[in-house]
Amino acid sequence: MFQKRKGARYIKTLTPMERLMPHVMPKRSDSQVYFTDDIDCTAIDAYIAEKKAQGIDMTYLDVFVAACVRLYAKRPALNRFVMGGRIFANEKIWVSMALKKSLRDNEPSTSIKIPFTGHETIFEVKEKFDEQIKINKVAENENNTDKFMGILRHVPNWVLATVFALIRALDKVSLLPGALTDLSPFHGGLFITYLKSLGIPGIYHHIYDLGTIGQFIAVGKERLAPVVDQHTGEIVVRKIMTMMVVADERICDGLYYARSMRLLRRILEHPACLEERLEVVEKDID
Repeated sequence: MFQKRKGARYIKTLTPMERLMPHVMPKRSDSQVYFTDDIDCTAIDAYIAEKKAQGIDMTYLDVFVAACVRLYAKRPALNRFVMGGRIFANEKIWVSMALKKSLRDNEPSTSIKIPFTGHETIFEVKEKFDEQIKINKVAENENNTDKFMGILRHVPNWVLATVFALIRALDKVSLLPGALTDLSPFHGGLFITYLKSLGIPGIYHHIYDLGTIGQFIAVGKERLAPVVDQHTGEIVVRKIMTMMVVADERICDGLYYARSMRLLRRILEHPACLEERLEVVEKDID
C-alpha cells in the first residue's frame, strides 16, 4: 500500500547505498546540497534577438524553463523524490514557480504548477507558462491553491497545526488525497525561483520538508563580469547569469548530478536545440 502513489511509482532496483540514504538522512533539510554555476548569456541573448526578429517574444524565463524541462526529460533521476523512507519517480515533470501579482510591497503572491511530458519544444513550454502567468497575474483571479490557502488562514492556529500534521502523516504513508497533491505547489519535481524580474542576484532557496520537491533552482538578474574566452584565452567582459541550486542529495549520486548540471549548461549555451521536439524521453530505472 505504501508503495503506491498517485502520479508516481516506487523505485525497486536502487543500489544498497541509495536504498539506505533516506534513513541516514530522513528529512530534505538534512540532505540539502548547494551548487552554483555562472552561465554566459551571449548565446541566450543572440537567440532571443533572433526570435524577436522573427516576431516571437522570447524571454530568459522561457529559455530557462524549457531548458529545465529538457534536462529532466533526459536525466530522469532528477525527477525522483523521497517519502516515508522510500524513493519514488514522478510520472510527469512538474514545474512550480511563485508569482507576485504586481511588483509592489504588500501585494499578494501566488504559485503555479505546470505538468510537462518532456517532449515539448520551447514554444510549447512558453505557451503553457505564458497562459498560467497571464491568468494568475490578474489581481482578482484566484487559483485553487489560493482559495484553499484563503480558507486555512481563517481557522485557529491549533487547527492549522493539526491539519498540517495530518497532511504530513498521510503523505508519509502515501494516503494523502490526490486532490490535495494537485493543489500543492510543494508536490512536484522542480521549483524555479526567478529573481531577474526583482533585480537581485540569485539566492540559495531551501527545500521544503513538506511535499515532494527535490530541487530548487534560482536565477537572478544578469551582470557584467570578466571571463576567460575559451577560444582565445583572453579576458573579456560578458553578461553572466548566476544559477544557484539546492538539491536533495538522496535522489541520485554526485556523478549523475554533476553530469546533469553540465548538460543544463550546454542546453543554455545552445538554446536553439530546444526548438526540436524530443521524441524519446528517458525512463528511470524500475
